[in-house]
Amino acid sequence: MSWGAPERVDTPPLSRGDAPPSRRLARGATWAWRVHLLGIWIALAVLAVLLGPVVDLAAGILLTGSAVVFIPAIVLLPELRYRRWRWDVRPDVIDIQRGTFTVRRTLVPLERVQHVDTKRDVLEQMLDLSTVVVHTAAGSHTIPYLSDFDASELRDRIASLARTA
Repeated sequence: MSWGAPERVDTPPLSRGDAPPSRRLARGATWAWRVHLLGIWIALAVLAVLLGPVVDLAAGILLTGSAVVFIPAIVLLPELRYRRWRWDVRPDVIDIQRGTFTVRRTLVPLERVQHVDTKRDVLEQMLDLSTVVVHTAAGSHTIPYLSDFDASELRDRIASLARTA
């Protein structure tokens, strides 16, 4: 065994099953993420105003710093997150890719699916969006911010494929 250069290992080319997922979330996902970030920024701004009489300098720094960080984040981060989020349902697996800076990919075998739900919180109702939640014994996985029609179709498709798996 040589401690020099590592041995070359030939890896097979990507098969169709290894291809990254191709389906996207609904375009309204970017607005939902913007509203969430805006809510955090407003909470920090209220905190800065409440701290103002106690510590003027700390409140000013908190308000200015949060504006400098959150205003570009509200504009840029949802767009980046939208570009990275992908999902797909194949005959044997649900493929979910998500992330903003660190991209994570999860493969959920359909034979492990116990049940599938759709849910809509207040913001999703305002934007006509839904989230599909896939439950397994190990936990749950979500595909958020789909159109209502796509979410119900996806829920039914996963339930049907899980029954036959």
